[in-house]
Parts: sequence; structure tokens; C-alpha cells
Amino acid sequence: MGKTRHWLLPVLGSLGVALSSTPAQATTLVEHNAIPNVEQRWNAASFSTLLESSGAPEFGRCIKTAGGKYADAGCTATGGGKEYEWYSAFGSAHPLEKTGFSDAIKEGTIATLETVNKNVVNCTGQSATGKYTGNKTVGNVVVTFTGCSAFGMSCSSEGAASGTIVTLQLEGVLGIEELGAEAVLNSVGQDLFPVGHSGPIGEFNCGGVGLTIAGSIISPVNANAMKLTSAIKSKATKGKQHPENFVGEPAEVLVTTIEGGSPEQAGETLATVQTNEEKVEINTVV
Repeated sequence: MGKTRHWLLPVLGSLGVALSSTPAQATTLVEHNAIPNVEQRWNAASFSTLLESSGAPEFGRCIKTAGGKYADAGCTATGGGKEYEWYSAFGSAHPLEKTGFSDAIKEGTIATLETVNKNVVNCTGQSATGKYTGNKTVGNVVVTFTGCSAFGMSCSSEGAASGTIVTLQLEGVLGIEELGAEAVLNSVGQDLFPVGHSGPIGEFNCGGVGLTIAGSIISPVNANAMKLTSAIKSKATKGKQHPENFVGEPAEVLVTTIEGGSPEQAGETLATVQTNEEKVEINTVV
């Protein structure tokens, strides 16, 4: 729902779960359901700096410009006539003028969060809003799920309408989820998680049963083309997200806690369409 990464993003979009369990709690799970050893990659002092590290993949615009560096409208090829130039989303000569985006579930689909112990939350609707906040980051992401149910009962966040789950504010970062034979063929994902990479993504109640979602979710995103709208598909099988980590990085997974019990790894399946306020590209070559 949401890869938050949207149960969620993203984006943007996902109802993900911030990992709130301690190593001692995780060991209470049976071995085949064990949650991957997730390290906190960023502390408060280094968080912003590391998220804004330079280089691909990054958000930006490929603009037709006489004497540009690139030969194609995606700014990925340098041979032939050079008529295009790449401009990073922030800090370049032609940054993004409009930074907002919104998500909506693909018509005819549902959003599903399933744990490795086969606990399932289904939602018939999903929407989200957010902003590009850096050359690799998004922020101010809030995901709303509607028509939600689990255990045969309606699920709702505190203060929300029946069947409606609203996440807390989320943020995210781009990364490489699979290396291609060359940079233009790299597969990119967007990791969504709670602000500061700590605390829950969402808390809600299903017929008196309380659930907390924590951790983060990586959703594959399209790259190397300027687009106003883009499809984002979060995929999971039996509670395991695909992918679970960026190349060379520790696992980033969702975790569900039901009524204060042992944490369960979870995965989200969601097909959503993201609409930007202006055309934006994720470039894997620059």
C-alpha cells in the first residue's frame, strides 16, 4: 500500500513500518520468519548530509539546449549531436520550478500489507501527496488508504473515518536496487520511511485490535525519461518485499506489531500512479 515504499511511495507513495523492535525482540520470531538485521544508516548529525550525497541517481530535468552535453531527451547518451543538458532538481542553473507531486492507486487494484505470519490488511483506495526536497530526496509525504480492513473488521487511524488509515509524515531517498551492465541500465528504487528514520509510519485499529507499522519500504521507480506521470509498483510475496535493500546497503524492511506482540516482517503490494507538478526525471548516468 503506499511504497511508504507506499504501504506506500514512491513514493510516493506507502504504508510502511519503521523498525521499532530491538534485536532481543526480533529473536522471539521463529528462525524462518526472522527480520533482517537492519542497521540505522544515518544518525541525527549525518542524516541530511548523507542523503544529499552527489551523483546518480538523482532527480532533475533534461532540457533541449544548443551545445548541451547529451544527445538524447533522457540525457543518457553523449554520442552524435549534442542538443540536451542535464539540470539537477536543486542547485543547478535550471532547478525544478514546481516541486509537488501526488499519488493515486491504479484503478481496479487494491493495496495489500501482508506479514510473514499471514496477517493481511487490504485497502481498496490510496492517495498521497509529497514534495521533492533534494536531488535525491522527497519529503512531506503523507499517504491515505481507504476501504481498509483486516481480520474481517474495518481499520482506521485515530480520528479518521471508518476504513481510513493515514500515515505520519514520511520522507525518502533514491538508491540503486540492482546494477545493470552499464549505468543507464541500473534499476532504481525509492526508500520511504518516517522522518529521521525513526518512529512509526502509521498506527491504526481494526475492530479493537491495534497495529503499528514501522521501518521502511523500497519501491522500484522509473528512470532516464522525463515524465509528468509515472507508474510505481511495490511488490511483496508472503511478507517479503522485493527488493529489501539497495546495492551494498543493509536491509530496509517493513515491520508490523499487532497488539504489542512480537514484530513481524511485512511486505506491501501496491500499484500507484504518481503525477508531478512538472516533468521530472530520475537519471542514473549523471
